[in-house]
Amino acid sequence: MWEQAGGEHPITRAVAMIDAALDLAASADPMYLSAQAQRDALLNLTRAVDGVESLRMRVMGAVGAPGGVAETDGARSVAGWLDARARTGYAAGRAAEKLGEALASRWHLVAEGLESGAVNLPQARVIVKALDNLVVDPLPGEEVPAEVLTRAEAHLVAECAKFNSHQLETLGAKILQTVAPDTCEEHERKLLERAERRANAATRLTIRRRGDGASNLSGVVPDHVAARLKTYLEAWTSPKQDDGKEAGAATSLGSFKHLDPATGERLPQERLMGLAFCAFLEAADPARIPAHGGAATKVLVTLDYEKLRDQLGTGWILSNGEDLTEVTAHTVRRMACQAEIIPVVLDSDGVPLAMGRKSRFFKTWQRDAHMLTHQTCQTVGCSIPALWCEAHHGGENPWVGGGNTDLDELVLLCPFHHHKAHDPGYTTHKHANGDVRFHRRT
Repeated sequence: MWEQAGGEHPITRAVAMIDAALDLAASADPMYLSAQAQRDALLNLTRAVDGVESLRMRVMGAVGAPGGVAETDGARSVAGWLDARARTGYAAGRAAEKLGEALASRWHLVAEGLESGAVNLPQARVIVKALDNLVVDPLPGEEVPAEVLTRAEAHLVAECAKFNSHQLETLGAKILQTVAPDTCEEHERKLLERAERRANAATRLTIRRRGDGASNLSGVVPDHVAARLKTYLEAWTSPKQDDGKEAGAATSLGSFKHLDPATGERLPQERLMGLAFCAFLEAADPARIPAHGGAATKVLVTLDYEKLRDQLGTGWILSNGEDLTEVTAHTVRRMACQAEIIPVVLDSDGVPLAMGRKSRFFKTWQRDAHMLTHQTCQTVGCSIPALWCEAHHGGENPWVGGGNTDLDELVLLCPFHHHKAHDPGYTTHKHANGDVRFHRRT
C-alpha cells in the first residue's frame, strides 16, 4: 500500500536506518567509551537486538503467508527460503518462524512486550513455551479456559520486570497455581498425564555403528527416566569422590581425580558420563534382565581357548544372535565375570566343534559373606565401598582357566580396578589377606 501510494514503507526505511547506524559504528572502538557509556551502549544494544528480532519475525510471517515471497519463490518454508539465501541454517530459521507464528496468532501481550522492550527474547521464548504447554493438543475435558490463559499470559509478561528467563521458566511451569489456584490441581494432573503420554510416544533410541570401534547412541526418553539415569551416572562421576588418592576409582576408566590415565589431564564431564554409562551397563544385574534366547546376557567367544586363558589375540562376541563384535582377549576375560560366556572351540576352518560350559555367577550370599571381611575394593589404597564393586574371579585358577566360582576365588574390585585385573599391561598379585596390588608390565 505504501509503495502503491508512491511512498517508502516504514519497515524499508527502518532497515535502511539500521544499516546506516551499523555502518557508522563499524570502525569505532568501544574501548574509548566512558564507563557509563559502555553500560548504556550494552543495555540499549541488547534491547535493540530484541526489537530487531521482533521485527524480523513479523517480516518472516509476511514472507510465509499465503501468497507471500516464500510461496512466490517456490520455497517450502520461510526457514528454507532464508537458509538458501543467507545460509543461516534451517533449524535457527524454523525456530524463529515458529516463535513468530505463536506471537502473531496466540500470544499478543508477549508480542507487544517484545516490541516495547518490556520483554526480552529469551523471556519471550520461555513464556510462549509455558503457555503453549497449556493449549497444544488437549484432549476433550483437558482444555484450560480462555480467561485463565489470558491471566496467565498477563502475569508472566508482568513478571518479566523482576525475573530472568530461567526464573520465568520455573514460574511458567506452575503458572496455574498462581492464576487459577482453585482448579490448578485438576488442570495440572491432566497436563501431567498428557505430558507423560506425549513423552512415551516420543521415546526413541537408535544405535548406529561408526565403523571405528565405537557406536553412536541417540535417543529421546521421558524426563523422569533421564533424571534417574543422570542420578545413577553421577554416582560414578561426582567430584565429591575425589579424596586425593590416586588409586581410587569412581568410573570404570577414571580415578577419584577424574584424570585421563593416558595423559594425566582431567577428563571432560561428557566423557566421564560416557564412561560411567559403560560402567553402569556392566554393573547391571543380569538376573534382573529379561531372558533373551534363554539367558540374560549370552556371549559366544570364537577364540582359541589357550589364547583366551593367556589373554592373547582377539575374539568375536555374538551379542544378539546376529551382530558380531571383535574384542581383545582381556576384554573377553573381564566380561566373563559379569555375563554368561560360552567358549566355542573352532577347527582350522573356523567351524565350531564343541561348546564348553557356561560360567556361574557369584551368589548374593557369597558377596555378603565376603563383605564381612572386605568392606571396600580389595585393591590396596582404594576406598570404593564393596557394595559398588564387581565380583571378580581372582584366584590362582580363574574361571576362564577352568576354575570354579567358589568363595575363596571371589575378589571384590571397583570397575576401574576390574579393568586393570583384565588389562594385559598389568600383573595382579593377591596377598594372603585378600589385598590386591597391580604392577605395570615392563
